[in-house]
Amino acid sequence: MIMTGLRRRPIPFAQRPVTLLHEQGRASLDLKWLEDFLALVEHGSFTKAAEARFVSQPAFSRRIRALENWLGVELIDRNAYPTRLTRLGEDYTDSIRDLVARTYRLRSEMRARDAAGDRLVVSTQHSLSVTFCPRWFGEIRPLLGDNSIRVKAHNLHDCLDQFLSGQSDLLLCYFSPDVYPELERSDLARLQLGTEQLIPVAAPGLAAAGGARYPLVGFPTESFFGRLVQTDCIPASMESGVEFDLVFETALSESARALALEGTGLAWLPASLVRRDLEDGRLVRVPHLPAVPMQVVLIMNRANQKKVLRSIWEYMESDHAGMLSVAP
Repeated sequence: MIMTGLRRRPIPFAQRPVTLLHEQGRASLDLKWLEDFLALVEHGSFTKAAEARFVSQPAFSRRIRALENWLGVELIDRNAYPTRLTRLGEDYTDSIRDLVARTYRLRSEMRARDAAGDRLVVSTQHSLSVTFCPRWFGEIRPLLGDNSIRVKAHNLHDCLDQFLSGQSDLLLCYFSPDVYPELERSDLARLQLGTEQLIPVAAPGLAAAGGARYPLVGFPTESFFGRLVQTDCIPASMESGVEFDLVFETALSESARALALEGTGLAWLPASLVRRDLEDGRLVRVPHLPAVPMQVVLIMNRANQKKVLRSIWEYMESDHAGMLSVAP
């Protein structure tokens, strides 16, 4: 949802999901499309299913359509209200459910036989992979023994997708109770490792110009930072009489930082990501605009009994975790 007071200009370039590979002229099947379909069957509406899948409704609808395009048939009767499956959709729901279950069973069996099965896989956001992971890895390295660690850096939605589907052992991410409340589940354990702020920054010349309107380097509204900017930053700024022109949108905080350094526009960015830029004077904090507090959390599925994971988790629960705060 776009707030009043935020005007969109044509965006010269935007980070988009990687284009799917094509085989014989048709996009490759994505397993998450099948899971989206099953979520739609379970919840009975696009809105509820999209919320359960941690994605915006338009993006969810596009993924269902992508599945139908890949299959070459319609699964959803879009002329019916409330949402209803076509006859083919009804007849093949069990087959799709079985296919998804068999795929995950196959993965579990292969992982169990993998000699490197004790490798620790961590899903995290791009900015945390730069600002937090190097120090965190140094802290837990003695606990790894002969095991290795693999960090998968993505936007938060993809991190959630990987973690909740069992593709990673830990989720290291920014957290706000108002964004993705679905993470507050009884089967997930969560540790707060530090605090952080999303702060408004701009190149010195742009910040000095001041005024009641700024060019904005923004994030997609369905992204974590995008939601915080839209729900907390823009409304509070509007109350102060400040408005924004969206000139560039990107899902990557490092990209937004680079654009802010170039003077393209103001951006709300994690304080730890721009700490040195602020110290060197390459960016300045815009003082009359709001900042948003965030937590840095580590999340584990309680059912995961991997030994190296348990050792690290017990260590992080101790007082040692306190020295890892990312607040500048």
